[in-house]
Amino acid sequence: MDHFEIIHTLSRMALSGDEGRVAHQIGRLRNALKRNDAEQAERLDELLAGRQHRQEAVPSTLEKLPARRSSLRLPGESLYRSTPAPIDRETGAPLARFVFPEDRGHAVPILEPALEEAVFDQLLEWDRVAELARIGVRPNMRCLLYGAPGVGKTLLARFIGRQLRMPVVEARLDGLISPFAGNAARNIGALFDFANHFRCVLFLDEFDALARARDDRQEIGENKRTANALAQCLDARSVHGLTLAATNHDHLLDPAVWRRFESSVHIPKPGAKTRLALLRRALAPIQLSDGGVRMLVWLTEGMSGADIETLIAGAKRYLALHGGAGRKAGGIERPGRAVWLAALRRQATLNGQLFKENRQEFLLRPDKSLLDALIEDADLSQAEAAAIFGISQSTVSRRLRSDENGQADRAAVSDV
Repeated sequence: MDHFEIIHTLSRMALSGDEGRVAHQIGRLRNALKRNDAEQAERLDELLAGRQHRQEAVPSTLEKLPARRSSLRLPGESLYRSTPAPIDRETGAPLARFVFPEDRGHAVPILEPALEEAVFDQLLEWDRVAELARIGVRPNMRCLLYGAPGVGKTLLARFIGRQLRMPVVEARLDGLISPFAGNAARNIGALFDFANHFRCVLFLDEFDALARARDDRQEIGENKRTANALAQCLDARSVHGLTLAATNHDHLLDPAVWRRFESSVHIPKPGAKTRLALLRRALAPIQLSDGGVRMLVWLTEGMSGADIETLIAGAKRYLALHGGAGRKAGGIERPGRAVWLAALRRQATLNGQLFKENRQEFLLRPDKSLLDALIEDADLSQAEAAAIFGISQSTVSRRLRSDENGQADRAAVSDV
């Protein structure tokens, strides 16, 4: 029977419940059928494309949430697009920008599972105000988000506004910070007065620029006035509306400012499962083999969500410029193996700061070194590694045996 070895392996993988390996074996069978029966190969192609689409379409807990008006009732007037933003009286610079729930282009954040559950509970808290009041508590009205650049703090703040069906008033540092003495404190007061007048979420991004420690010897009295004004405004706002703040440098914040927030949420860099979800979203409509995606999960260790988007966007540009998008099947692009690897290597050259040092080194080394790293460090199977390089599994096995024999020979010489 033709292709019995593949069918036997496919059956074994199916019985083991390993869906990823099953898909890989189906891919092998499809490739083998291409030589003699293109129609059957195309039918398997459609199955694999459908599986990939289902994987990408599985929503997270946050994606399942409908955007609806919360039971959180805040005082103030409605904010419209035509509403003038507050400005610096000296320079005329706006102190804020507005982001409305219906604005497009804001993706649902992909977070670590524990953090996603915590965000879900926080949204639930703002929707169960009456239940909280019955036991004598109010919902959390001040939340500080902190973490490395690019982990999704701003994205999360806008998502919260969208879920609450409220506009987000985002502070503009270029307007708040002023070279004139006393202006920054006055601008902060004007911004909070504005936010307290309307039903909105006030979002203070790059919060450390406003709330640096007041005992910092390198700072002057202006900084202390600014921090004092900010602390007072945060205290007063708790009865008016919801305040979110975000910082990349939590260690710089004044301790007194920390106490003004009812919750302080650390947003970490994504772990392997979260990177997988981020990669699948960034890759669309590009489809890679399971091994190719697992290689990316390994390569992107230590990256933020923004880093991953930058990496994949750059690789896509390379594909477009060098004709490497491959053929379409079911509306999904399948890049050629060699050109996709070349695209990643180009990104390791142009955007080396994205990678952990050893990942960049492996990616830029000859194929042999990268192949060894994928099997030993990334834990890819020989078949998966072979597919990435467009070589046979037997070729990979021979190379590995050659390495083992060479190491044994060197050890024997050393013993002598």
